[in-house]
Amino acid sequence: MRTHDRIAASLGMTRPELTVVSLLLVFFLLGLVLRNAGLVRPASDFGNTTQNESFSDAYVDSLLDEAMKLEAAVVKNGPAAGNREPSKEKSTRRVQQSKHRATDPGIVFATASKAELASIPGISNVLAGRLIEFRKSRQGKVERFRDFLDVKGIGRKRLETLQQHLVLE
Repeated sequence: MRTHDRIAASLGMTRPELTVVSLLLVFFLLGLVLRNAGLVRPASDFGNTTQNESFSDAYVDSLLDEAMKLEAAVVKNGPAAGNREPSKEKSTRRVQQSKHRATDPGIVFATASKAELASIPGISNVLAGRLIEFRKSRQGKVERFRDFLDVKGIGRKRLETLQQHLVLE
């Protein structure tokens, strides 16, 4: 440590100051070595690619092929219980719901009776009555499903259920 003290005294610095300057010098030299060895890419290389360039055509084609195979398997076999991730379960559920909608148009809200509305899962007789009153207050003109949020007892979850079972005309 004597050499460390002598260097600090000759430069007019304290020992901690000399330690900090030494560390900065070591890291600077290490950066120069890594840069010249080609192990570090400049930061400007990372921002020059557009989003379209970041995916190759082969990669995109393989993703589309996998999606088509997955959809075909779901249509053929149905979702296998327990071996799917939650996001995949939601997407396969949406595919099934859209196919179900194509075959079953649903209940037409403008002409639905209280009993028909009460047959929807999660809709009680009281809530069906509120929906009928809501329809009467709008003279049967409901343009968007979001309008149902004005009905007492209809939240996001029930709105999703109504979207699956009702048709607005």
